[in-house]
This record gives sequence, C-alpha cells and structure tokens, in this order.
Amino acid sequence: MQRPSSSILLRLVLLLAAVIAVTAFACSDDDGDGGGSETPSGDGTPAAGNSLEDIPEDTTGVTDTEIVLGTHMPLSGAAAALYGNQIVPGMQAYFDSVNAAGGINGRQIRLVVEDDQYDPSKTNQAVRKLVEQDGIFALVSGLGTAQHSAVFEYLKEQQVPDLFTATGATLFTDPITRTAFGYNPNYVQEGREIGKYIVENFPNAKIGFILQNDDFGSDGQKGVEEGIEGSDVTVVTTQTYEAVNTDMTQQIQAVMNAGADTIVAYSLPLQAASILKIGRSQLGFEGEILFSGVIADPSTIAIAEPANAAGAITTAYLKPVIFADDAGVQEHVRIMAEYGPADVPATNLSLYGQSVAELAVEVLNQAGQDLNRRSVIAAAESIRDFTCSVCLTSINLSETDHRPIEGLQFAKAEGDAWIPFGDIISFETTE
Repeated sequence: MQRPSSSILLRLVLLLAAVIAVTAFACSDDDGDGGGSETPSGDGTPAAGNSLEDIPEDTTGVTDTEIVLGTHMPLSGAAAALYGNQIVPGMQAYFDSVNAAGGINGRQIRLVVEDDQYDPSKTNQAVRKLVEQDGIFALVSGLGTAQHSAVFEYLKEQQVPDLFTATGATLFTDPITRTAFGYNPNYVQEGREIGKYIVENFPNAKIGFILQNDDFGSDGQKGVEEGIEGSDVTVVTTQTYEAVNTDMTQQIQAVMNAGADTIVAYSLPLQAASILKIGRSQLGFEGEILFSGVIADPSTIAIAEPANAAGAITTAYLKPVIFADDAGVQEHVRIMAEYGPADVPATNLSLYGQSVAELAVEVLNQAGQDLNRRSVIAAAESIRDFTCSVCLTSINLSETDHRPIEGLQFAKAEGDAWIPFGDIISFETTE
C-alpha cells in the first residue's frame, strides 16, 4: 500500500432445551441486577450452559419498517471535535448506505444520538431519554469509560442490548454481562503488549505513567506492568489527571523529575497532544513516548505539531485512512462523500464509526427477520471470523467472550500520520 502525497487530517445461537437453574451469583458486581447477566465461573466468564431465557423477546424499537438504535457521544464540549463529531458521521453514513440498499431484512436503521458532552452526569440523562422516551431497541457505541460507567448498570437492569461500547475498559466485559459487548481492544490486553514492546526495544527503560484518573488509566497501567514483569524495566512514577484537564505540564515535569526516560500515557487526544508539544518543545523531554490507541488519529499529531510527535508510538486495530489504495478505505471515502456531511471528511475516527456500524449491521442481519432483544444477543454471541472492511483482525464472539477486537499493530508518528509497523499481534480468546 502506498501512502498518498498528502493525507487527510484526521452472528443466531440456538437456545438450549433445558437449563439447570442458577442458585446464586458468584460475583458481587452482578448482585441485584436486572437479570441480564449470567453467573460467572471462577475465571470471570459466565458458567457454561447458561441460556438467554431470562432476556425477554422484547421488540421495543423494532417495527415492520424500522430499527431504532441510540448512542451517547460528545457532540459539544472539548471531546466533540476529536470524537463525536467524527465517529457519529461515520456511523450514520454507513447506516444510510445500508438503508439505501434496502436496509436490514426490509427495515431501515434510525440512529438517535444524544449529546453527553463527555460528562457522566449528562450521559445518565441522555441514555435514560434514549430508553424511556425514544424507545431505542439497542444502544450502540456509547463512548467513554467514566461516561458509560454511569449507565452500564441501568442498561443491564433494563435489559437493553448494550452493543460495542466505544472503550476498552474491562469492567464492561469482565465478568460478562450477556446484554453487553465491548469493542476496542481491552486496555489491559493492549497495555500488556505495550509493556512487552518496551521490554524488547528499551530493556532498561524507566517508565513514568501519565494516566487518566479512571478505569481507562488503571486498566492500561495494570496491563503495562504485567507486560514488563520480570524484566529490567522499572516504573519510577505514576501521574494522573482528570479528564477535564488538558494541560499536562505538571505531569510531564513530575515524570522528568522522577528520572523517567519513557512516558507511557493512557490519555485522550488533547492530553496526548499536550504531552507531545509541551514535553518536546517546552520541557525538552527526549525519551520515548507511547500511547494507548485511542489517540491514533492524525488530529493528535496536527495539534501537537508533527515535529513534536515524530517517533511517538501508539497502537492500531483498523486500517488508517492514509491507506488510500486499500479497497476498504476507498469504499469508506466513497460512503462519506455520498452519505456523510459535506464538512466531515473521511478520517481515522469516521472510519472507526463505520467499523462499529458494520459489526452492528452484521449482528442485526444474523438475528434475522424475527428481531428482538434476545435474538440480537444470540446473534452477537454467534459471530465468528467476521472482518469488517477496514479491520486488521477478524472478530469472534461467544457467550464467554464479549470482546470483539482482540488484536493490534503498533504505529509510529511520521509526518502528519500514524504509520502501522511490525506484525499484527493477536490475543484472540474465542476458538
């Protein structure tokens, strides 16, 4: 694949005939829920043989002509430009292209989007509106760890399918809730691979963590520490920040004062840009900088400025939009041009939105004509070897694995783009 001269910024599982009754919940996290989750086994996955009989064959949001989906996204506020205002158009454009081709078994998809401004309290209001007033069939790609945490138990109690959450936090997939599915590589798995990369390439590194102060950050830290265990790589300091704080000067200075020569950051794009720009051009940090893949969009580089971002490393699990001669990317560009807003070009984030929409469409198709909330969960758990048009790895799901993306590739900042390199690493758990 050649890089262009200029880049653009930015399955049905059969129900069991009989089931032995479950007598008690084994995990306190599921106590008192609305029955949408199953008793986990000792390894955190649901006990083998559990059925979906406790999930009602609810057709809320489904008519003869329509399927109503909903999502919560930041459409205003600091996270809007880098997330909601690119991901939502990518989802909507793909759904519109599917509708134009006849929809799902004759039904049109209608996506209702609520703006939560990346504020958990507003996420709660937004999702209750989607469920109680808009009557959505399922929630798809609700974005943010802290934000979705605010509504996760509510959706479980309401037994609303909670599909392909736009976060890799393990709390949404471990232990498994039968109505809920993640999407991104979970941050522990990703962090483990980042840790291994550091050990292999910088074997005496002194790590300074800069982490968002929630499960996003703590999951990533856990994974990295697992990846470096038994090596000569050490952690010299851990600095955290609140999601509303975009100036990382204090955290970078503390990392440098502790003697770190490698920064590992689980941060959002604006904070990542701050780490790069302030760290390089103002404070003179000359060591390695590695990020979670949530920042892998050219906009991060643009804000930081390419000279400051050069050499920084992140992870990727989708083809980047710069792969202009890739058939999947070309089709995404065409879909965005035909169905997307005129002012939103194809970007890595619109491409992300399409990738989630593709999986949602596959599941809805697999659920068949008799679409209801039980059948869609059964369909999701039956997905095997599905590769979206822009995915680097195939997606496999089961009743014991609700993590769609279980593979990644590293990418490095070169010029104004993140360029994938090395082998694709798989940590697939569904056989």
